[in-house]
Amino acid sequence: MKKTLLLYLFLIIVILGVIGCNKLDTLQKEPKIIKFIYQDGTPALTAAKLAKENPIIDESITIEYEMEKSPDLLVTKILKGEADIAIVPSNLAAQAFNKELPYKIVGTSVWGSLYLASAEDIKNFEELKDKEIYTFGKGLTPDIVLRYVLSKNEIAPDKDVKITYLNAASEVGPIFISGKSNLAVLAEPLLTTVRMKKQDTKVIFDLNEEWANVTGTTKGYPQASLIIKEDLIENNIEFVKQFIDIYEESRKWAKENGEELGEYSEELGISVAKETIEKGIIWTNIESFDIRDGKEEYNAYYGAILDFAPDFIGGKMPDEKIYFER
Repeated sequence: MKKTLLLYLFLIIVILGVIGCNKLDTLQKEPKIIKFIYQDGTPALTAAKLAKENPIIDESITIEYEMEKSPDLLVTKILKGEADIAIVPSNLAAQAFNKELPYKIVGTSVWGSLYLASAEDIKNFEELKDKEIYTFGKGLTPDIVLRYVLSKNEIAPDKDVKITYLNAASEVGPIFISGKSNLAVLAEPLLTTVRMKKQDTKVIFDLNEEWANVTGTTKGYPQASLIIKEDLIENNIEFVKQFIDIYEESRKWAKENGEELGEYSEELGISVAKETIEKGIIWTNIESFDIRDGKEEYNAYYGAILDFAPDFIGGKMPDEKIYFER
Protein backbone atom coordinates (compact mmCIF):
# COMPACT_ATOMS: atom_id res chain seq x y z
CA MET A 1 0.00 0.00 0.00
CA LYS A 2 2.78 2.36 1.02
CA LYS A 3 4.75 1.44 -2.08
CA THR A 4 1.70 2.17 -4.28
CA LEU A 5 1.16 5.53 -2.56
CA LEU A 6 4.78 6.46 -2.97
CA LEU A 7 4.61 5.49 -6.63
CA TYR A 8 1.55 7.74 -7.12
CA LEU A 9 3.29 10.63 -5.38
CA PHE A 10 6.37 10.09 -7.53
CA LEU A 11 4.25 10.10 -10.71
CA ILE A 12 2.44 13.28 -9.61
CA ILE A 13 5.77 15.02 -8.95
CA VAL A 14 7.09 13.95 -12.36
CA ILE A 15 3.90 15.16 -14.10
CA LEU A 16 3.95 18.51 -12.27
CA GLY A 17 7.61 18.88 -13.14
CA VAL A 18 6.91 18.26 -16.83
CA ILE A 19 4.02 20.78 -16.78
CA GLY A 20 6.23 23.33 -15.02
CA CYS A 21 9.02 22.88 -17.56
CA ASN A 22 6.56 23.27 -20.43
CA LYS A 23 5.19 26.46 -18.91
CA LEU A 24 8.70 27.80 -18.36
CA ASP A 25 9.63 26.89 -21.91
CA THR A 26 6.52 28.68 -23.20
CA LEU A 27 7.37 31.77 -21.17
CA GLN A 28 10.92 31.70 -22.46
CA LYS A 29 9.66 31.49 -26.05
CA GLU A 30 7.11 34.29 -25.54
CA PRO A 31 8.33 37.12 -27.84
CA LYS A 32 9.27 40.48 -26.38
CA ILE A 33 6.80 43.17 -27.48
CA ILE A 34 8.36 46.40 -28.78
CA LYS A 35 6.05 49.40 -29.29
CA PHE A 36 6.90 51.63 -32.23
CA ILE A 37 4.75 54.78 -32.07
CA TYR A 38 4.68 57.58 -34.64
CA GLN A 39 2.54 60.47 -35.84
CA ASP A 40 0.12 60.31 -38.75
CA GLY A 41 1.28 62.19 -41.85
CA THR A 42 4.85 62.43 -43.16
CA PRO A 43 6.42 60.58 -40.18
CA ALA A 44 4.05 57.67 -40.84
CA LEU A 45 5.06 57.66 -44.51
CA THR A 46 8.70 57.11 -43.53
CA ALA A 47 7.65 54.00 -41.58
CA ALA A 48 5.02 52.76 -44.05
CA LYS A 49 7.18 50.05 -45.62
CA LEU A 50 8.03 48.65 -42.18
CA ALA A 51 4.46 48.77 -40.89
CA LYS A 52 3.02 47.14 -44.02
CA GLU A 53 5.66 44.44 -44.57
CA ASN A 54 6.50 43.91 -40.87
CA PRO A 55 9.92 42.30 -41.44
CA ILE A 56 11.23 39.89 -38.81
CA ILE A 57 14.42 41.33 -37.35
CA ASP A 58 14.67 39.03 -34.33
CA GLU A 59 12.56 35.89 -33.77
CA SER A 60 12.30 36.72 -30.06
CA ILE A 61 10.99 40.26 -30.66
CA THR A 62 7.60 41.36 -32.01
CA ILE A 63 7.17 44.97 -33.14
CA GLU A 64 3.76 46.60 -32.63
CA TYR A 65 3.23 49.54 -34.98
CA GLU A 66 1.01 52.28 -33.58
CA MET A 67 0.07 55.40 -35.54
CA GLU A 68 -1.33 58.33 -33.57
CA LYS A 69 -3.78 60.71 -35.24
CA SER A 70 -3.62 63.18 -32.35
CA PRO A 71 -0.34 65.05 -31.67
CA ASP A 72 -1.43 65.52 -28.04
CA LEU A 73 -1.86 61.77 -27.58
CA LEU A 74 1.59 61.16 -29.03
CA VAL A 75 3.10 63.65 -26.57
CA THR A 76 1.26 62.01 -23.65
CA LYS A 77 2.48 58.52 -24.57
CA ILE A 78 6.08 59.66 -24.93
CA LEU A 79 6.11 61.57 -21.65
CA LYS A 80 4.63 58.49 -19.96
CA GLY A 81 7.39 56.36 -21.48
CA GLU A 82 4.94 54.06 -23.28
CA ALA A 83 6.93 53.85 -26.53
CA ASP A 84 10.05 51.75 -26.97
CA ILE A 85 10.75 53.34 -30.34
CA ALA A 86 9.07 56.49 -31.69
CA ILE A 87 9.16 59.20 -34.31
CA VAL A 88 8.56 62.50 -32.54
CA PRO A 89 8.92 66.24 -33.14
CA SER A 90 12.58 66.96 -32.39
CA ASN A 91 11.70 69.44 -29.66
CA LEU A 92 9.72 66.68 -27.87
CA ALA A 93 12.84 64.50 -27.90
CA ALA A 94 14.68 67.26 -26.01
CA GLN A 95 11.74 67.81 -23.68
CA ALA A 96 11.62 64.11 -22.77
CA PHE A 97 15.39 64.05 -22.23
CA ASN A 98 15.24 67.10 -19.95
CA LYS A 99 12.53 65.33 -17.94
CA GLU A 100 15.04 62.50 -17.49
CA LEU A 101 13.07 60.05 -19.62
CA PRO A 102 15.46 57.41 -21.02
CA TYR A 103 15.17 58.14 -24.76
CA LYS A 104 18.03 58.66 -27.19
CA ILE A 105 17.93 60.38 -30.59
CA VAL A 106 19.33 58.01 -33.20
CA GLY A 107 18.57 59.95 -36.39
CA THR A 108 16.45 62.47 -38.27
CA SER A 109 13.23 61.04 -39.70
CA VAL A 110 11.98 64.24 -41.36
CA TRP A 111 13.96 67.36 -42.19
CA GLY A 112 12.20 70.71 -42.48
CA SER A 113 9.19 70.49 -44.78
CA LEU A 114 7.65 73.95 -44.37
CA TYR A 115 7.27 76.33 -47.31
CA LEU A 116 6.04 79.88 -47.71
CA ALA A 117 3.70 79.82 -50.68
CA SER A 118 2.03 82.65 -52.54
CA ALA A 119 -0.25 83.39 -55.43
CA GLU A 120 1.81 86.53 -56.06
CA ASP A 121 5.25 87.02 -57.58
CA ILE A 122 7.37 87.73 -54.52
CA LYS A 123 11.10 87.60 -55.08
CA ASN A 124 12.62 88.67 -51.75
CA PHE A 125 11.84 89.17 -48.07
CA GLU A 126 11.54 92.94 -48.43
CA GLU A 127 8.43 92.42 -50.56
CA LEU A 128 6.72 90.67 -47.64
CA LYS A 129 6.38 93.92 -45.71
CA ASP A 130 2.81 94.96 -44.86
CA LYS A 131 1.45 91.62 -46.00
CA GLU A 132 -0.56 89.00 -44.06
CA ILE A 133 0.81 85.47 -43.66
CA TYR A 134 -1.47 82.59 -42.67
CA THR A 135 0.19 79.83 -40.69
CA PHE A 136 -0.39 77.31 -37.89
CA GLY A 137 1.21 75.93 -34.72
CA LYS A 138 1.53 79.12 -32.68
CA GLY A 139 4.54 78.79 -30.39
CA LEU A 140 5.55 75.52 -32.04
CA THR A 141 8.05 74.60 -34.77
CA PRO A 142 6.20 76.25 -37.72
CA ASP A 143 5.92 79.49 -35.73
CA ILE A 144 9.50 79.40 -34.46
CA VAL A 145 10.96 78.68 -37.91
CA LEU A 146 8.89 81.38 -39.65
CA ARG A 147 9.65 84.07 -37.06
CA TYR A 148 13.33 83.19 -36.86
CA VAL A 149 13.80 83.28 -40.63
CA LEU A 150 11.86 86.54 -40.96
CA SER A 151 13.79 88.27 -38.19
CA LYS A 152 17.16 87.16 -39.59
CA ASN A 153 16.13 88.68 -42.94
CA GLU A 154 15.30 92.05 -41.31
CA ILE A 155 11.54 91.51 -41.26
CA ALA A 156 10.10 92.11 -37.79
CA PRO A 157 7.28 89.66 -37.06
CA ASP A 158 4.17 91.42 -35.68
CA LYS A 159 5.45 94.77 -36.98
CA ASP A 160 6.44 94.45 -40.63
CA VAL A 161 3.99 91.63 -41.35
CA LYS A 162 0.71 90.39 -39.91
CA ILE A 163 0.80 86.73 -38.86
CA THR A 164 -2.60 85.02 -38.66
CA TYR A 165 -2.71 81.64 -36.94
CA LEU A 166 -5.09 78.81 -37.75
CA ASN A 167 -5.63 75.80 -35.47
CA ALA A 168 -4.06 73.16 -37.71
CA ALA A 169 -1.96 72.73 -40.84
CA SER A 170 -4.98 71.19 -42.60
CA GLU A 171 -6.91 74.47 -42.21
CA VAL A 172 -4.32 76.57 -44.03
CA GLY A 173 -4.70 74.83 -47.40
CA PRO A 174 -8.43 75.53 -47.92
CA ILE A 175 -7.97 79.20 -46.91
CA PHE A 176 -5.17 79.58 -49.43
CA ILE A 177 -7.00 77.71 -52.20
CA SER A 178 -10.11 79.86 -51.69
CA GLY A 179 -8.09 83.02 -52.29
CA LYS A 180 -8.76 84.45 -48.83
CA SER A 181 -5.01 84.33 -48.29
CA ASN A 182 -2.29 85.05 -50.82
CA LEU A 183 0.52 84.08 -48.46
CA ALA A 184 0.61 80.92 -46.38
CA VAL A 185 2.99 78.54 -44.64
CA LEU A 186 2.28 75.09 -46.06
CA ALA A 187 3.77 71.82 -44.87
CA GLU A 188 4.38 68.86 -47.11
CA PRO A 189 2.49 66.81 -48.17
CA LEU A 190 -0.28 69.48 -47.96
CA LEU A 191 1.77 71.69 -50.28
CA THR A 192 1.54 69.09 -53.06
CA THR A 193 -2.24 68.81 -52.56
CA VAL A 194 -2.62 72.59 -52.76
CA ARG A 195 -0.53 72.83 -55.93
CA MET A 196 -2.72 70.19 -57.55
CA LYS A 197 -5.84 72.27 -56.81
CA LYS A 198 -4.44 75.80 -57.28
CA GLN A 199 -2.25 75.95 -60.34
CA ASP A 200 -0.86 79.45 -59.71
CA THR A 201 0.70 78.44 -56.37
CA LYS A 202 4.32 79.54 -56.14
CA VAL A 203 6.82 78.39 -53.53
CA ILE A 204 8.59 81.64 -52.75
CA PHE A 205 10.69 80.40 -49.84
CA ASP A 206 11.75 76.93 -48.74
CA LEU A 207 11.91 77.61 -45.00
CA ASN A 208 14.28 74.70 -44.42
CA GLU A 209 16.70 76.16 -46.93
CA GLU A 210 16.29 79.66 -45.49
CA TRP A 211 16.86 78.29 -41.97
CA ALA A 212 20.11 76.70 -43.16
CA ASN A 213 21.18 80.03 -44.66
CA VAL A 214 20.63 82.07 -41.50
CA THR A 215 22.00 79.48 -39.05
CA GLY A 216 25.01 78.54 -41.15
CA THR A 217 24.06 74.87 -41.09
CA THR A 218 24.03 72.48 -44.03
CA LYS A 219 20.78 70.55 -43.80
CA GLY A 220 18.30 72.96 -42.22
CA TYR A 221 16.32 72.03 -39.13
CA PRO A 222 15.43 68.52 -37.87
CA GLN A 223 11.63 68.47 -37.86
CA ALA A 224 11.11 64.93 -36.54
CA SER A 225 13.49 62.45 -34.93
CA LEU A 226 13.67 58.70 -34.36
CA ILE A 227 14.13 58.00 -30.65
CA ILE A 228 14.79 54.68 -28.90
CA LYS A 229 14.65 53.77 -25.22
CA GLU A 230 18.01 53.44 -23.53
CA ASP A 231 17.30 50.01 -22.00
CA LEU A 232 16.37 48.60 -25.41
CA ILE A 233 19.69 49.86 -26.78
CA GLU A 234 21.62 48.40 -23.85
CA ASN A 235 19.88 45.01 -23.78
CA ASN A 236 19.15 44.42 -27.48
CA ILE A 237 21.88 46.29 -29.32
CA GLU A 238 21.99 43.98 -32.37
CA PHE A 239 18.23 44.29 -32.83
CA VAL A 240 18.48 48.08 -32.49
CA LYS A 241 21.25 48.34 -35.08
CA GLN A 242 19.32 46.19 -37.56
CA PHE A 243 16.10 48.12 -36.92
CA ILE A 244 17.84 51.44 -37.60
CA ASP A 245 19.26 50.09 -40.88
CA ILE A 246 15.86 48.81 -42.02
CA TYR A 247 14.09 52.04 -41.01
CA GLU A 248 16.68 54.07 -42.89
CA GLU A 249 15.98 51.97 -45.99
CA SER A 250 12.24 52.56 -45.47
CA ARG A 251 12.79 56.34 -45.57
CA LYS A 252 14.68 56.17 -48.85
CA TRP A 253 12.16 53.71 -50.32
CA ALA A 254 9.35 56.19 -49.56
CA LYS A 255 10.97 58.79 -51.82
CA GLU A 256 11.68 56.40 -54.68
CA ASN A 257 8.41 54.42 -54.78
CA GLY A 258 5.56 56.93 -54.84
CA GLU A 259 2.96 54.67 -56.43
CA GLU A 260 3.54 51.76 -54.05
CA LEU A 261 3.81 54.15 -51.09
CA GLY A 262 0.41 55.56 -52.04
CA GLU A 263 -1.08 52.07 -51.89
CA TYR A 264 0.59 51.32 -48.56
CA SER A 265 -0.61 54.64 -47.17
CA GLU A 266 -4.20 53.91 -48.16
CA GLU A 267 -4.08 50.41 -46.63
CA LEU A 268 -2.54 51.67 -43.39
CA GLY A 269 -5.02 54.53 -42.99
CA ILE A 270 -2.41 57.29 -43.24
CA SER A 271 -4.21 60.57 -43.83
CA VAL A 272 -2.27 61.56 -46.94
CA ALA A 273 -4.25 61.11 -50.14
CA LYS A 274 -2.94 58.39 -52.45
CA GLU A 275 -3.00 60.75 -55.45
CA THR A 276 -0.95 63.32 -53.53
CA ILE A 277 1.80 60.78 -52.84
CA GLU A 278 1.76 59.49 -56.40
CA LYS A 279 2.01 63.06 -57.68
CA GLY A 280 5.33 63.31 -55.84
CA ILE A 281 5.70 65.09 -52.52
CA ILE A 282 8.90 66.96 -51.75
CA TRP A 283 11.29 64.96 -49.55
CA THR A 284 14.03 67.12 -48.02
CA ASN A 285 17.40 65.56 -47.24
CA ILE A 286 16.00 62.02 -47.29
CA GLU A 287 19.56 60.64 -47.54
CA SER A 288 20.62 62.36 -44.30
CA PHE A 289 19.56 60.30 -41.31
CA ASP A 290 22.49 59.33 -39.05
CA ILE A 291 22.73 61.53 -35.96
CA ARG A 292 26.50 61.75 -36.40
CA ASP A 293 25.90 63.85 -39.50
CA GLY A 294 23.28 66.14 -37.94
CA LYS A 295 24.49 67.29 -34.53
CA GLU A 296 25.32 70.77 -35.79
CA GLU A 297 21.74 71.15 -37.03
CA TYR A 298 20.27 69.91 -33.74
CA ASN A 299 22.40 72.29 -31.70
CA ALA A 300 21.36 75.24 -33.89
CA TYR A 301 17.71 74.22 -33.70
CA TYR A 302 17.69 73.77 -29.94
CA GLY A 303 19.67 76.98 -29.48
CA ALA A 304 17.09 78.98 -31.46
CA ILE A 305 14.23 77.44 -29.47
CA LEU A 306 16.02 78.18 -26.20
CA ASP A 307 16.10 81.87 -27.14
CA PHE A 308 12.54 81.95 -28.44
CA ALA A 309 10.50 79.51 -26.33
CA PRO A 310 12.66 77.58 -23.82
CA ASP A 311 9.76 75.57 -22.38
CA PHE A 312 9.37 74.03 -25.81
CA ILE A 313 12.51 71.92 -25.15
CA GLY A 314 12.20 71.62 -21.38
CA GLY A 315 13.98 74.84 -20.39
CA LYS A 316 17.60 73.98 -21.24
CA MET A 317 19.89 72.71 -23.96
CA PRO A 318 20.15 68.90 -23.94
CA ASP A 319 23.72 67.66 -23.64
CA GLU A 320 25.54 65.09 -25.77
CA LYS A 321 23.99 62.20 -23.81
CA ILE A 322 20.75 62.71 -25.76
CA TYR A 323 22.36 61.16 -28.86
CA PHE A 324 23.03 57.53 -29.68
CA GLU A 325 25.72 56.89 -32.27
CA ARG A 326 25.90 53.47 -33.86
